[in-house]
Amino acid sequence: MATTSSIMKTSGQIKSELNYIKPDSTLAPEVFYSGGSAPQKYNDAYAFMPATIDDARSSQEIFSVHKQGFQLVTAPTKHKDFTDEKAIEASYYDEVIAIIKDATGVKDVFVFDHTVRRGSADSSRKPAHHVHNDYTEQTAQSRAQERIGVEQFAKLKGRRMIQINVWRPLVDIVKRSPLAFCNAASVNQKDLLISKIHFPDTDHVGEIYALRKAAEQKWVYFSEMNHDEVVLIKGFDSVKEGVARFTPHTAFEYPDQDPNVDARASIEIRTFAFY
Repeated sequence: MATTSSIMKTSGQIKSELNYIKPDSTLAPEVFYSGGSAPQKYNDAYAFMPATIDDARSSQEIFSVHKQGFQLVTAPTKHKDFTDEKAIEASYYDEVIAIIKDATGVKDVFVFDHTVRRGSADSSRKPAHHVHNDYTEQTAQSRAQERIGVEQFAKLKGRRMIQINVWRPLVDIVKRSPLAFCNAASVNQKDLLISKIHFPDTDHVGEIYALRKAAEQKWVYFSEMNHDEVVLIKGFDSVKEGVARFTPHTAFEYPDQDPNVDARASIEIRTFAFY
Protein backbone atom coordinates (compact mmCIF):
# COMPACT_ATOMS: atom_id res chain seq x y z
CA MET A 1 0.00 0.00 0.00
CA ALA A 2 1.35 3.45 -0.88
CA THR A 3 2.04 5.77 2.04
CA THR A 4 0.78 9.34 2.19
CA SER A 5 4.27 10.72 1.60
CA SER A 6 4.78 8.58 -1.52
CA ILE A 7 1.79 10.13 -3.32
CA MET A 8 2.19 13.70 -2.10
CA LYS A 9 2.74 15.97 -5.11
CA THR A 10 5.62 18.43 -4.61
CA SER A 11 6.46 19.22 -8.24
CA GLY A 12 4.63 20.13 -11.41
CA GLN A 13 1.62 22.43 -11.61
CA ILE A 14 -0.12 22.91 -8.26
CA LYS A 15 -3.64 24.13 -7.61
CA SER A 16 -3.77 25.76 -4.18
CA GLU A 17 -5.24 28.80 -2.45
CA LEU A 18 -3.46 32.11 -1.88
CA ASN A 19 -4.39 34.89 0.50
CA TYR A 20 -5.08 37.87 -1.78
CA ILE A 21 -7.14 41.02 -1.68
CA LYS A 22 -10.66 40.28 -2.91
CA PRO A 23 -11.29 41.70 -6.41
CA ASP A 24 -14.45 43.48 -5.22
CA SER A 25 -13.17 44.67 -1.84
CA THR A 26 -13.43 48.37 -1.01
CA LEU A 27 -11.69 48.00 2.35
CA ALA A 28 -8.15 49.24 2.97
CA PRO A 29 -6.09 46.07 3.63
CA GLU A 30 -4.73 45.54 7.14
CA VAL A 31 -2.52 42.86 8.74
CA PHE A 32 -2.18 42.37 12.50
CA TYR A 33 0.91 40.64 13.85
CA SER A 34 0.59 38.85 17.18
CA GLY A 35 4.25 39.16 18.16
CA GLY A 36 4.18 35.56 19.41
CA SER A 37 3.34 32.10 18.18
CA ALA A 38 -0.30 32.97 17.41
CA PRO A 39 -0.96 33.44 13.68
CA GLN A 40 -1.26 36.90 12.23
CA LYS A 41 -4.74 38.17 11.45
CA TYR A 42 -6.19 40.03 8.48
CA ASN A 43 -9.16 42.28 7.93
CA ASP A 44 -11.96 41.36 5.53
CA ALA A 45 -10.15 42.77 2.50
CA TYR A 46 -8.20 39.49 2.45
CA ALA A 47 -9.42 36.03 1.49
CA PHE A 48 -7.89 32.73 0.44
CA MET A 49 -8.79 32.19 -3.22
CA PRO A 50 -7.89 29.50 -5.78
CA ALA A 51 -4.67 29.87 -7.75
CA THR A 52 -2.78 27.78 -10.30
CA ILE A 53 0.95 27.75 -9.57
CA ASP A 54 3.26 26.48 -12.32
CA ASP A 55 6.56 24.74 -11.63
CA ALA A 56 9.35 27.04 -12.82
CA ARG A 57 11.65 24.06 -13.22
CA SER A 58 9.41 22.77 -16.04
CA SER A 59 9.31 26.12 -17.85
CA GLN A 60 11.31 27.14 -20.91
CA GLU A 61 11.30 30.68 -19.55
CA ILE A 62 14.49 32.01 -17.95
CA PHE A 63 13.54 33.81 -14.74
CA SER A 64 15.51 36.85 -13.63
CA VAL A 65 15.13 39.58 -11.03
CA HIS A 66 14.94 42.25 -13.72
CA LYS A 67 12.34 40.59 -15.97
CA GLN A 68 10.00 38.61 -13.71
CA GLY A 69 11.31 39.88 -10.33
CA PHE A 70 12.81 36.65 -8.98
CA GLN A 71 15.72 34.39 -9.80
CA LEU A 72 16.92 30.97 -8.65
CA VAL A 73 20.66 30.68 -7.96
CA THR A 74 22.67 27.64 -6.96
CA ALA A 75 24.83 28.92 -4.11
CA PRO A 76 26.07 26.38 -1.54
CA THR A 77 26.89 28.01 1.78
CA LYS A 78 29.83 27.44 4.11
CA HIS A 79 27.79 28.80 7.00
CA LYS A 80 26.53 26.11 9.37
CA ASP A 81 24.85 27.67 12.41
CA PHE A 82 21.66 29.53 11.52
CA THR A 83 20.59 29.75 15.15
CA ASP A 84 23.39 32.18 16.11
CA GLU A 85 22.30 35.67 15.09
CA LYS A 86 25.74 37.23 15.51
CA ALA A 87 27.41 34.47 13.50
CA ILE A 88 24.92 34.99 10.67
CA GLU A 89 25.82 38.68 10.56
CA ALA A 90 29.57 37.98 10.84
CA SER A 91 29.90 35.42 8.05
CA TYR A 92 26.71 34.69 6.12
CA TYR A 93 26.05 38.32 5.19
CA ASP A 94 29.27 38.40 3.15
CA GLU A 95 28.18 35.33 1.21
CA VAL A 96 24.87 37.00 0.38
CA ILE A 97 26.59 40.17 -0.81
CA ALA A 98 28.72 38.10 -3.18
CA ILE A 99 25.64 36.22 -4.49
CA ILE A 100 23.80 39.48 -5.25
CA LYS A 101 26.79 41.11 -6.94
CA ASP A 102 27.39 38.06 -9.11
CA ALA A 103 23.72 37.68 -10.11
CA THR A 104 22.91 41.35 -10.78
CA GLY A 105 26.16 43.19 -11.42
CA VAL A 106 25.54 45.82 -8.73
CA LYS A 107 28.52 47.64 -7.26
CA ASP A 108 27.46 48.16 -3.64
CA VAL A 109 25.24 46.04 -1.39
CA PHE A 110 23.99 47.03 2.06
CA VAL A 111 22.58 44.21 4.20
CA PHE A 112 20.23 45.67 6.78
CA ASP A 113 18.52 42.72 8.49
CA HIS A 114 17.40 39.10 8.28
CA THR A 115 14.61 36.82 9.44
CA VAL A 116 14.73 33.13 10.22
CA ARG A 117 11.29 31.57 9.77
CA ARG A 118 10.22 28.25 11.20
CA GLY A 119 6.83 26.64 10.68
CA SER A 120 6.81 24.93 14.06
CA ALA A 121 3.86 25.63 16.38
CA ASP A 122 5.93 27.61 18.89
CA SER A 123 7.68 29.84 16.33
CA SER A 124 7.03 33.58 16.44
CA ARG A 125 8.16 33.98 12.80
CA LYS A 126 6.25 31.47 10.72
CA PRO A 127 6.04 31.38 6.90
CA ALA A 128 3.98 34.35 5.68
CA HIS A 129 0.72 33.19 4.10
CA HIS A 130 -0.39 36.42 2.49
CA VAL A 131 0.51 37.77 -0.93
CA HIS A 132 2.76 40.75 -0.43
CA ASN A 133 5.68 42.83 -1.60
CA ASP A 134 7.84 43.94 1.31
CA TYR A 135 7.98 47.62 0.33
CA THR A 136 5.91 50.26 -1.39
CA GLU A 137 7.12 53.08 -3.63
CA GLN A 138 7.47 55.30 -0.56
CA THR A 139 8.65 52.88 2.12
CA ALA A 140 11.51 51.50 0.01
CA GLN A 141 13.09 54.94 -0.12
CA SER A 142 12.49 55.80 3.53
CA ARG A 143 13.69 52.40 4.72
CA ALA A 144 16.87 52.68 2.66
CA GLN A 145 17.67 56.09 4.10
CA GLU A 146 16.95 54.88 7.62
CA ARG A 147 19.08 51.72 7.39
CA ILE A 148 21.96 53.05 5.29
CA GLY A 149 22.12 56.39 7.10
CA VAL A 150 21.11 59.85 5.94
CA GLU A 151 24.66 60.98 5.09
CA GLN A 152 25.66 57.82 3.22
CA PHE A 153 22.32 57.64 1.43
CA ALA A 154 22.75 61.22 0.21
CA LYS A 155 26.07 60.23 -1.38
CA LEU A 156 24.29 57.47 -3.30
CA LYS A 157 21.67 59.83 -4.73
CA GLY A 158 21.26 59.49 -8.48
CA ARG A 159 22.41 55.86 -8.62
CA ARG A 160 19.96 53.11 -9.51
CA MET A 161 18.78 51.35 -6.33
CA ILE A 162 17.21 47.93 -6.05
CA GLN A 163 15.91 46.14 -2.97
CA ILE A 164 16.71 42.42 -2.98
CA ASN A 165 15.79 39.66 -0.52
CA VAL A 166 17.79 36.44 -0.63
CA TRP A 167 15.75 33.45 0.56
CA ARG A 168 17.34 30.11 1.44
CA PRO A 169 15.73 26.93 2.80
CA LEU A 170 17.16 25.68 6.09
CA VAL A 171 15.88 22.17 5.37
CA ASP A 172 17.39 19.62 2.98
CA ILE A 173 14.39 19.80 0.61
CA VAL A 174 11.31 22.04 0.86
CA LYS A 175 8.23 19.81 1.11
CA ARG A 176 6.00 22.13 3.12
CA SER A 177 5.07 25.82 2.76
CA PRO A 178 7.09 26.59 -0.41
CA LEU A 179 7.18 30.11 -1.84
CA ALA A 180 5.10 31.18 -4.83
CA PHE A 181 6.10 34.18 -6.93
CA CYS A 182 3.86 36.32 -9.12
CA ASN A 183 5.54 37.17 -12.41
CA ALA A 184 6.00 40.95 -12.15
CA ALA A 185 5.28 41.28 -15.87
CA SER A 186 1.75 39.98 -15.21
CA VAL A 187 1.00 42.46 -12.40
CA ASN A 188 -0.93 45.64 -13.10
CA GLN A 189 0.24 48.50 -10.89
CA LYS A 190 -3.38 49.30 -10.00
CA ASP A 191 -3.67 45.90 -8.29
CA LEU A 192 -0.84 46.66 -5.86
CA LEU A 193 -2.61 48.09 -2.82
CA ILE A 194 -1.04 49.57 0.29
CA SER A 195 -1.65 47.33 3.29
CA LYS A 196 -1.18 48.63 6.82
CA ILE A 197 0.86 46.38 9.13
CA HIS A 198 0.04 46.60 12.84
CA PHE A 199 2.56 45.40 15.43
CA PRO A 200 1.83 44.58 19.08
CA ASP A 201 2.99 46.87 21.88
CA THR A 202 3.83 49.76 19.56
CA ASP A 203 2.04 52.57 17.79
CA HIS A 204 4.21 52.09 14.70
CA VAL A 205 2.24 51.08 11.61
CA GLY A 206 4.16 49.69 8.65
CA GLU A 207 3.19 49.55 5.01
CA ILE A 208 3.61 46.87 2.37
CA TYR A 209 1.98 46.17 -0.96
CA ALA A 210 -0.81 43.60 -1.01
CA LEU A 211 -2.13 42.22 -4.30
CA ARG A 212 -5.68 42.31 -5.59
CA LYS A 213 -6.43 39.08 -7.42
CA ALA A 214 -6.72 39.39 -11.21
CA ALA A 215 -7.09 36.82 -13.97
CA GLU A 216 -3.92 37.80 -15.83
CA GLN A 217 -1.56 37.19 -12.90
CA LYS A 218 0.86 34.31 -13.44
CA TRP A 219 2.25 32.33 -10.49
CA VAL A 220 5.24 30.00 -10.31
CA TYR A 221 7.29 28.19 -7.68
CA PHE A 222 10.58 26.27 -7.71
CA SER A 223 9.72 22.71 -6.77
CA GLU A 224 11.64 20.96 -4.00
CA MET A 225 14.17 23.73 -3.39
CA ASN A 226 17.18 22.55 -1.44
CA HIS A 227 19.61 24.08 1.02
CA ASP A 228 22.18 24.77 -1.72
CA GLU A 229 19.76 27.04 -3.59
CA VAL A 230 18.58 30.59 -3.00
CA VAL A 231 15.94 32.77 -4.62
CA LEU A 232 16.59 36.46 -5.18
CA ILE A 233 13.35 38.47 -4.83
CA LYS A 234 13.19 42.09 -5.99
CA GLY A 235 11.11 44.30 -3.73
CA PHE A 236 11.86 47.64 -5.40
CA ASP A 237 13.66 49.19 -8.34
CA SER A 238 14.21 52.91 -8.76
CA VAL A 239 14.04 52.44 -12.54
CA LYS A 240 10.38 52.90 -13.41
CA GLU A 241 10.09 51.50 -16.93
CA GLY A 242 11.11 48.29 -18.65
CA VAL A 243 12.07 46.24 -15.58
CA ALA A 244 10.38 44.33 -12.77
CA ARG A 245 9.90 46.71 -9.86
CA PHE A 246 7.78 44.84 -7.28
CA THR A 247 7.43 41.07 -6.84
CA PRO A 248 4.37 39.78 -4.97
CA HIS A 249 5.09 36.48 -3.25
CA THR A 250 3.71 34.24 -0.51
CA ALA A 251 4.04 30.90 1.17
CA PHE A 252 1.43 28.36 0.09
CA GLU A 253 0.43 24.83 1.03
CA TYR A 254 0.31 21.66 -1.02
CA PRO A 255 -3.30 20.42 -1.27
CA ASP A 256 -2.25 16.86 -0.37
CA GLN A 257 0.30 17.84 2.29
CA ASP A 258 1.76 14.89 4.19
CA PRO A 259 1.22 15.82 7.86
CA ASN A 260 4.34 13.89 8.83
CA VAL A 261 6.68 16.16 6.87
CA ASP A 262 8.68 18.46 9.13
CA ALA A 263 7.84 22.16 9.15
CA ARG A 264 9.71 24.38 6.71
CA ALA A 265 12.56 26.54 8.00
CA SER A 266 14.21 29.32 5.99
CA ILE A 267 16.27 32.48 6.20
CA GLU A 268 15.76 35.68 4.24
CA ILE A 269 18.39 38.40 4.08
CA ARG A 270 17.21 41.90 3.17
CA THR A 271 19.41 44.27 1.23
CA PHE A 272 19.58 47.48 -0.75
CA ALA A 273 21.94 47.46 -3.70
CA PHE A 274 23.24 50.18 -6.04
CA TYR A 275 24.54 50.26 -9.59
